[in-house]
Amino acid sequence: MLLATVIAGALYSGAWADAEELPVSSTVVPGDTLWSITVDHYPPSEDPRVAIEAIREANGLEDYQIHPGMRLELPPLET
Repeated sequence: MLLATVIAGALYSGAWADAEELPVSSTVVPGDTLWSITVDHYPPSEDPRVAIEAIREANGLEDYQIHPGMRLELPPLET
């Protein structure tokens, strides 16, 4: 019985590891840029340029202009 519980627990935790990360959001404050938001919210191992383009696409931004009060979705980057 103990073995079955351990195996079930391992399978259950493995299912969460494969789950897609939910996007987080950030509200733009004065002085923010897409670059600064990217550097603050993504790991340093990620290329900020890739993250910026992902943010632009997720939010339907036509250019790089953002304004205080805007709420931006910060999608997980595909690896």
